[in-house]
Amino acid sequence: MSAPQRPRTLLGLALRVASIERRRLGCLAFVILAALVLCCLACPRRDDAPLAVATFNIENFPRDERQIAGAFGAIRELDVPIIGVQEITDPEAFAREARGRLGDEWRFVANRGGPEQRVGVLYDGARFSLAWARTHGESQLEGRGKPALEVRLRRRSGGRAVRVIVVHLKAGGDFADVRREQLRQLEPVLADAVESWDDLVVLGDFNATGDDDRRTIEALADRLGLAWASEGLACTAYWNRRDGCRGTALDHVLSREAPDDIAARGPCETIGCDPGDRCPAFHREVSDHCPVSARW
Repeated sequence: MSAPQRPRTLLGLALRVASIERRRLGCLAFVILAALVLCCLACPRRDDAPLAVATFNIENFPRDERQIAGAFGAIRELDVPIIGVQEITDPEAFAREARGRLGDEWRFVANRGGPEQRVGVLYDGARFSLAWARTHGESQLEGRGKPALEVRLRRRSGGRAVRVIVVHLKAGGDFADVRREQLRQLEPVLADAVESWDDLVVLGDFNATGDDDRRTIEALADRLGLAWASEGLACTAYWNRRDGCRGTALDHVLSREAPDDIAARGPCETIGCDPGDRCPAFHREVSDHCPVSARW
């Protein structure tokens, strides 16, 4: 290839300089544009669309008609389109009741396999569509625990997808070590979800009965770079003891960012964490857990 000829006039020199400057500016603009694109792809950001979710352990659903009516009454009052649920012993009945009591557009997906008590995600099909659902058996620990469920939902209005991971950890005050191991086994699953571009919420019945559990949850959130959204909740469930009814914070939520609002609803909100000699009627009729809802 022959070298470009040198300009022989002032006009030619001016045109050559202008051409070089255009190329330099073009390269600079390309570099800036590429940097902006990479930042948009790599940096977590909030979608313009608000996000509202809840978690609700509905004790051994369905026990009877009173429980069914009370549970769906509580769900309706939450006014959220995504609810992670635990202790569903008849997923088909739960899905049927959801459509009948909330509307035909509501959908339910539950984990596959494991003990009779299932976890699942109930969602408003008018606002979200199911991309996929995955059961994670890592938390079963050779039969000592229940599998987790990971669900990816697409907003019908467009925007960032929502990934929900529902857990139900081992119950009992003497099993903090088992719960710690369950979360350790699930951590690679959670880490993969964190690396996605989706809105992410990890929620459910962590059965966090004491300080050991709280330290485990805090450490997990720190390692994953998530906010422990429910850290400040005083109680999310009731424990009926010989010396009276005691509120305890068993249910928890982790998310990319701290929520604008989070609360334990139902009697945990209206009656409080120290109801006295007897637990609220909700405890007997619906569940020992209150629903917990959060909004971003």
